[in-house]
Amino acid sequence: MLGLGDGWVAAAFIANILIVLICVVYGVLNWNRSDEEEETKENSKS
Repeated sequence: MLGLGDGWVAAAFIANILIVLICVVYGVLNWNRSDEEEETKENSKS
């Protein structure tokens, strides 16, 4: 299987790639979230 020798090694390799993709998508979606939260807090105080 792709020269990886064992199915468990292939599963770990694929899982690693999937986790990286999930983290990248999460980071992109939440890139400036803290800035927006601070602005709404400041606007609600005034």
